[in-house]
Order: sequence, then structure tokens, then C-alpha cells
Amino acid sequence: MFKATTLTELIEDNRNVARSVTYLEGENDSREVSFGELYERALGILYHLQRIGARRGDKLILLLANNEQFIDAYWAAILGGIIPVPVALGISDEHRHKLLRIARKLGNPYIYSERRTLDRIGSFAAQAGATDTFNQLRARSFLVDDLDDISRPGKPVKTAPQDVAFIQFSSGSTNEPKGVVLTHGNIIANCQGSVTAAKFNEDDRSLSWMPLTHDMGLIGFHLIMFSTRIHTYLMPTDLFVRRPLLWLSLASRIEATILCSPNFGYRHYLKVLGDRPIDGLDLSRVRLIFNGAEPISVPLCNEFLDRMEPAKLNRRAMFTVYGLAEASLDRTVSGVFKEWARLET
Repeated sequence: MFKATTLTELIEDNRNVARSVTYLEGENDSREVSFGELYERALGILYHLQRIGARRGDKLILLLANNEQFIDAYWAAILGGIIPVPVALGISDEHRHKLLRIARKLGNPYIYSERRTLDRIGSFAAQAGATDTFNQLRARSFLVDDLDDISRPGKPVKTAPQDVAFIQFSSGSTNEPKGVVLTHGNIIANCQGSVTAAKFNEDDRSLSWMPLTHDMGLIGFHLIMFSTRIHTYLMPTDLFVRRPLLWLSLASRIEATILCSPNFGYRHYLKVLGDRPIDGLDLSRVRLIFNGAEPISVPLCNEFLDRMEPAKLNRRAMFTVYGLAEASLDRTVSGVFKEWARLET
């Protein structure tokens, strides 16, 4: 079990560990970033954040589609005592409206994004009568497009378990989005509990396509894996949506031991798979494949496991999980599949 009591201590403890995060951008397109390189990159981005005035306790909205850019900026904020606020990029006006509502709720946050994304927010704000909110946000923006040098390190700050680590916002689809404030101690405790329940270890390899703006993606398949020094593979969510079969093809190739998906992901995979034979797919190394984040269908789980039988996926590998933002992530983790499957009889 790791000894860190804050996320700041965690990344500092891991910077000399021979482990990596691999960003999968396609079938034959990947980039591997060592924990040490991640630490150095985060410090380089922190320098720029501090240069524009961001200080301990300031909020930083992360509005980024790229997983690598998101992870770099997240840890930059953590190292500087700046509070990251992940917000889903989305493509609809409702997503843009949510961003502006969050900005107003936070007061006067900074934002880290791309120029074209911010320009779209500006156009929407003008139509929605929210120009003042946008102008205030734009004045405290830092753009990925302007990040041309990360050789100069920022100055990390010391944090305590009771300090705020980051804020998770609800969807805000039916009312004002609600921000859940999580401390370093909250997240570390949840990581430790999850490691104990699932027996994560350094021999595991995890693969996730979940968005990093969702707690299962960020906490479940980055922070918990990072705390356990697991080699983590991250796949863009939109790549899974467009090519769901690539998910398990990559899992087979990298010999993943830990996977996850909400109920709809299994349905999407099966729909695209159809009646195709499963050739060359070996999932025998998978020891845990989590199912959570939305209501779970036992018949669908059985259908998925039946289809994956030729790929040697252990039926006992599927675990149902329940979590909520207020609990950081995990609230309960079920027994093995065979135990809860009895409930349907």
C-alpha cells in the first residue's frame, strides 16, 4: 500500500518509478509517457500557470479533449495547489451553457483549453447574453496553442490532506450543476479502499476509454492506477464510440488485466460486433472488468460474457460497482459475477 497522504506527495513519490502512462490514439498510434516525464511536464505547465497569476486555491477549469493534455494540466494544477475543475467538452450548446454556469458559480476561475474551443464558447456566449461571463473567463485563460516551452519548472507547493484537491461537477442537465469538493484526503482514502477491495498491484495493466472528466475515468482509471504504479493505457472516448471493437482488440494486444465500461458500452460493443466471429482475441489475462456508472442489465452482462467466451474471458472477471461523486468514486464493489448473477433466478 502506498504511503502518500496527498496527491502532491503521490506524484513526487512516483517520479522515479519505472512505470508509464500510454496514450492510445488509434490502432497503431500510441505515445508512452513515463511517470518521471509526466512530473517534469506538469512542472513545466505549472510555470506558465503561475506566470499568468494562478496561485494556491485558485480554480482552473480544464476544458480539453486530448487525454495527454488533460493529464499534464491536471497534475500541473495539483503540484501548484491550484484546484482543477474538469468539464466535459461536448459538442452541443447545452455543454457550452453548462461551462458558463460553472464559471459563474466558481467566481473568477482560470481556464485551460484550446483557442478554437474558447472561440466557440465566445460565439455561444454572445448569442446567449453571457458576454460578460465569457470575457472574464477569457481574461484568465491559458491556451494549449501557446504552450511552446515547458523547460522551465514552476514552483510546487506543499499540500495537506484537508486541502481541496479538485472539484467534480454534476451533469447539470436538469438544473444548476453542483460542484462536489474533494480533498486530498478524500481521494487518497478512496484509492486505498479500492486497492484493498480489488487487490490492484504493479503487475496489472489497465485500459480505459472512459472520459477523464468522469470520476470513473479520472479517479478510477488514472489516479487509483497511478497510486498503485500500474502501467495505464488510455483510449479516447470518441475513438471507442467510433470503433468500439478496437477496445478489446487493444486489450488483447497489451494483455490488459483491468477493464471497465458502463452498461451502454457493452451494448454498443455487441451491436457493432453483430454476428462476426471473434478471431485472434485473447482476453484470458483480464482478471477484472468493471461494470458501473449507470443501471446494470444482468441479461446484457450474460450476453456479453457469452460472446466473449471464445476470447477466453473469465466469467468471474466481471464486477459490478457503484459510486458517486460525493464519495470521490467507489462506494461499493460487488462480489464476483457468479454471486450476483444468482439474483436473476
